[in-house]
Amino acid sequence: MPALSAADVVAVITSYNPSSSILAACTSVSGQVARVVVVDDGSDGSVDILDQCAALGCTVVRLAVNSGIAAALNAGVAEATNTAATNTEATNTEATNANGTPSFVLTLDQDSRVGPTYVSELLAAWSSALAAGVPVAMVAPETVEGLPTRVRTVRGSTLIGDEPIQSGLLIAADTLARLGPFLEPLFIDGVDTEFFLRGRAAGLETIVARGARVSHSLGDRHYPTIFGRRIVVAGSEVGLVRSAPFRYYYIARNHVHLLREYGRTQRRWAIRETFLDLRHFAVVLVLIPGRWRRLRLIVMGVLDGLRRVSGKMPERAAALASGR
Repeated sequence: MPALSAADVVAVITSYNPSSSILAACTSVSGQVARVVVVDDGSDGSVDILDQCAALGCTVVRLAVNSGIAAALNAGVAEATNTAATNTEATNTEATNANGTPSFVLTLDQDSRVGPTYVSELLAAWSSALAAGVPVAMVAPETVEGLPTRVRTVRGSTLIGDEPIQSGLLIAADTLARLGPFLEPLFIDGVDTEFFLRGRAAGLETIVARGARVSHSLGDRHYPTIFGRRIVVAGSEVGLVRSAPFRYYYIARNHVHLLREYGRTQRRWAIRETFLDLRHFAVVLVLIPGRWRRLRLIVMGVLDGLRRVSGKMPERAAALASGR
């Protein structure tokens, strides 16, 4: 197998109402790939920071309306692989991969950063897995913001993982062609899980790259209190990760969708992830302020999942999530 290098990879960074942190995401990866594609998912109003991304040499693709993380990823992949993307406007497209269509796409979020050897670590893990006869869907980092990617089994020196988060994934262009695009009806939350499950159904594995790390925001931290004092366990304050209220609608709704599609064929995943989601909901509803709003959004999400509602959340849920 020929040695893989930066010329084989295009990074796709998705954004929505980005802050200046997206510039750090761009610069952290730009020297490690052939080019960087930034996809703005219909941000509200003018986003001058995207012009700064273009000034750094990134290709900027702007979706006309907010269409969700899957649609943004698909638009980025289409631009990266030089295929037509609909409903977009691209700038700085003269930046092209020296080898034409790239062999790999690296997906990142706007608030993610990678180390200087990150891409080479993922490429090495890919090559090692293929040499060991492991069919690869994608390669994930070993840790995201210090939290380990779950390893399901080890085959020789290859770590085979369970579902990763979307940011920091290395996916081959031919895998994307084989599995198809990210599932846009999910909009947000569960998009990475669905792609992982689709890969598993096709007999492809997720590889964990030893030593590869991504810095990535996993949500705000809340420090619960008892009688006004923060809870301390083993000398450390207990901090809980909480997502924005609207995310709980999508988490609940899309979990129902995924159970319907994969629950029978991926029973181990279904049982474990249902338990983990229920545990997370219980902790959030007991210990984090805004519990009643989150509970109502979770219930709305479950009911809409049962009704097969998909896409962007209905206005009634959006109004509740925003406190209107």
